[in-house]
Amino acid sequence: MAKGSAVRRLGLLSRVRAPMSINSEKGGNGEKGGRGVVLFGLLLLAPLPAAAQPAEPSPTVLHLSQTAERRLMRDLLRVELRVEETGSDPLALQAAVNRRMATALQRARQVQGVEVETGNYEVNEEQPQNAPRRWRASQSLILTGKAADAVLQLAGTLQSDGLLMSSMTYEVSPEAVRGAEEDLTAEALAGLAQRASSVADRVHLSVLRYRDLRVGNAETGGQPMPRFAAMAAPVAQPGEAIIRVTVLADLLLGPPHP
Repeated sequence: MAKGSAVRRLGLLSRVRAPMSINSEKGGNGEKGGRGVVLFGLLLLAPLPAAAQPAEPSPTVLHLSQTAERRLMRDLLRVELRVEETGSDPLALQAAVNRRMATALQRARQVQGVEVETGNYEVNEEQPQNAPRRWRASQSLILTGKAADAVLQLAGTLQSDGLLMSSMTYEVSPEAVRGAEEDLTAEALAGLAQRASSVADRVHLSVLRYRDLRVGNAETGGQPMPRFAAMAAPVAQPGEAIIRVTVLADLLLGPPHP
């Protein structure tokens, strides 16, 4: 009975070893082949590198400027007069100028609605032809105001006192310029945007964005020529001034959006 058990155990071992020997034979080239199949499959499953995309074209730069303008009545009168003395003694001349300017200032400050300020003070030596050397001393007096009649009447009075007229001009007051500046800026920007869109459409492009934008300040153009009346109140007609605001921009254009 013990012998039969031994035979059965040997048979079991042989049955077990046989498959193990077969598996061992497959483990040589078979494993290498299996790994090659798996590796090839992984390569097939790996994502392919993306194809090179064509570079986008550089945007086109459009340079534009746009100006908006309107006409405004000049509302501020500016008159410049001067006290002037000539002679051989520069110290005496300066004393005379100082005295006369003090009198003119006292008179001018009594007029309502007129701003008064002094300007340049100059003392120069001159050498006329065929004449001895002489000195010239002068100081300017500036009158400004919106009440044109008061300014002109005061200027005439000072002329009667011996002051000389240097210049007279109408200007647009700073507050009037500021009042028009905002509206003109908005108008110029709207015109710039409309023109940029029109230009881009004509070349089959679209506006991408602004690269640079410069907005100027309001400017006035032209000055009226006043009329002078000797030894009487001067006469001047204000007229209109053109107020301008200019904007400049660099815009980037590109293909239209799909």
